[in-house]
Amino acid sequence: MRLEYAAWVWIGLLAAAAGVGLVYLWNRRRRAALDSLGSSGMLERLTRVDLTGSPYRRAALIGTSLALMGLALAGPQWGAQEVEEQTRALSIILALDISESMWAEDVRPNRLERERLEARRLVTELAGHRIGVIAFAGASYLMSPLTIDHGAIHLYLDALDPTMAGTPGSSPAEAIRLAVSLLQAAGSEGGDRAVVILSDGESHDRERDVLEAARSAASQRIHIYALGVGGEQGEPIPRYDGTGERLSGYKLDSNDEVVLSRLRSEPLASAARATGGFWARVDEGGVSRVLAELAELREGRGTVTRGVRWSPRFQWFAAGALLLLMMDWAWAWRRQR
Repeated sequence: MRLEYAAWVWIGLLAAAAGVGLVYLWNRRRRAALDSLGSSGMLERLTRVDLTGSPYRRAALIGTSLALMGLALAGPQWGAQEVEEQTRALSIILALDISESMWAEDVRPNRLERERLEARRLVTELAGHRIGVIAFAGASYLMSPLTIDHGAIHLYLDALDPTMAGTPGSSPAEAIRLAVSLLQAAGSEGGDRAVVILSDGESHDRERDVLEAARSAASQRIHIYALGVGGEQGEPIPRYDGTGERLSGYKLDSNDEVVLSRLRSEPLASAARATGGFWARVDEGGVSRVLAELAELREGRGTVTRGVRWSPRFQWFAAGALLLLMMDWAWAWRRQR
C-alpha cells in the first residue's frame, strides 16, 4: 500500500486524540452539571434517561472514525498496474562508453561529461520516440529499457560512471549484441530501429567480432550510428578511486609508463557502414548529422510502458469512519429512548 498524501495520517491521529479528549471533557462537565442538580438516581427517575453511561465507548467510536477519515484523506492506494500505451515512434538504443579511458581530459571537462552532454541533447531532441540506454565497458549493462519516459532517462544519464563497470576494458561488440536483442524483444511494427554509440572508439574486441555483431544488426534492419568522443593526439587517463574521487597521477601500464588514450574510428566506423549508418566526431557536428538521419527513418507502431497506475482505496476507510459515526448516533438515540 502507498499513501498519496501521507501527512493526512498524522492529521487524522491528532484529530482522533482531540476528539477523544473532547468526549471526556464533555462527559466530565455533564456529570458536574448533573451532580449540581441532584443525585443521578433521582434524575433518572424523573427524566427516564440513563445518566450513568460510560464515555469510553463513545470516545473509542469517535476517535477511531476520525483516524479512519484521516487515512482516507491520505489517499491510500494498492493494486499497482502497468499502464501501456500504443505509440508511433522510432526505437532507439543509446550505447554509452563508460570505460576508464572516458576519464581522459582532451575534451573539457572530460570525455565522460561530453558524452553525457551529447546524450542529453539526443534525448531532448528525440522527444516522443522510444529510447533505451546501455552502458558498456568490458561488459554491457542495461540502464533503461525502451521507454518514452525521457525524464527517467536523464536520471540514468546522471548516474553514468566508469566505477559502475564491473569488467574493465571496452567491448562494443557486446554492446551492439545487447542493443539488437533489446530492439528485437520490444518489436516495432513497420518502423525503423537504430543504435547510437558514443565512445572514444578504443576496443578490446577483435575487429571481426564487432563487424559480425553489426552484420547481425543489419540483417534485422537496425541502423548503427557511431559518434566519436575525444582527441587523436593521445591523452593520459587520470586515476580515480572506487567512489569517483580524483586521485593524483595517471593510469600506468605494466611497465609503469603512462597510458595514452586517443580517439579511434575503427572498428566502429566499419560496423556503422555495414548497417547503412556512419561514424562521425561529436565536435564536428556528429549529433546534428545523426538527428537529421533519424528524422528520415520510418516510425513504427509499438507498445510502451507509460508508468504504473495505483488503484485508489480511500472509500473503504471513509465508509468505515461513517459506519462508526452512525453506530455512535444509534447508541445515543437508543439511550435517549
